Amino acid sequence: MPKDTLVFLVVDDIPAARRTIRAFLNEMGYKNILEANDGTTAYRILKSNKVDFVICDWYMEQMSGIALLKVMMADPQLDHIPFLLVTGEMDLQKVIEAGKAGVSGYILKPFTLKVLKEKIESILNKQDDPKDVKANRHYLHGKELVEAGKHDDALKEFNKALNTYKSAEVYYNIGYIKSLQKKYDEALYAFRKAVEINNLFAKAYRSMGDVYLKKGMPNEAEESFKKAGEIYMMKDMSEEAELAFNEALKIDPSTINIYNSLGIIYRKRGDFDKAIAQYEKALKIDPSDENIYFNMARAYVEADDIPNAIESLDKALKINADFSIAKEMIKELKGGI
Repeated sequence: MPKDTLVFLVVDDIPAARRTIRAFLNEMGYKNILEANDGTTAYRILKSNKVDFVICDWYMEQMSGIALLKVMMADPQLDHIPFLLVTGEMDLQKVIEAGKAGVSGYILKPFTLKVLKEKIESILNKQDDPKDVKANRHYLHGKELVEAGKHDDALKEFNKALNTYKSAEVYYNIGYIKSLQKKYDEALYAFRKAVEINNLFAKAYRSMGDVYLKKGMPNEAEESFKKAGEIYMMKDMSEEAELAFNEALKIDPSTINIYNSLGIIYRKRGDFDKAIAQYEKALKIDPSDENIYFNMARAYVEADDIPNAIESLDKALKINADFSIAKEMIKELKGGI
């Protein structure tokens, strides 16, 4: 890909480090450079901009580089983007962790322009491997055939892609077709392969839940929906998480953790009445869970309802007198009245 079209995203919580990498990239001839000061901001940029290459520091407070990488690898729209990790130290354990997460390469600080140039070129050359290009061509053709309703022809293309590399997204598409064809065991096999490769592939877990329901296996379906919801929450995809959790509740309305999770989703959205309603449902199932009272108190605080927040914290402390975070919060709230 020509240098003038490549878009880099540089992620580091230290402005001087970002400036150094930007200067190096400019000197190499790359001009399209975006910046983020933490992983959370980087993820938002990735979701709203075309990015071709990420250079990211490992250690950041808001979201670490390795955490951002894992979230990207769980997102089919982002999992193909080359990712270069920057770190001050690298031992065997970190190499293994980064490799499992799907890193394209890593570079040790401090580094020179020459070293960074070699790393980037090595990763980009690897991306242009003829076998990978051919496999991707089969995958993209398969997607076009799926949209055209030519499922058998699409399966042939996906299987050709798998002959070169094992891709979670390819397996997911095979599972999708097999479920449409009501070949549920084959669909489950494909979805399981997808999550085996990428254990944060929420869409595959969600589809597994649908197939388990069709096979009359509600317990397995519930677990799959819950897993999908948890991953979507981690990725801050609240609408998808809500849908997955509600599917799980249709199977078992007494699952307390789901009401708690839905409460968190609504609280983050600023829909405090809905959040509190979810916590109340959870407390009907288990009125002795101090954590739910604490989460309810947080919702009341954010809704500027301090008296009810204090009441919820009092109830949490009656259950667990050593609940230190609740103690600190109630002390702060009572001091402000």
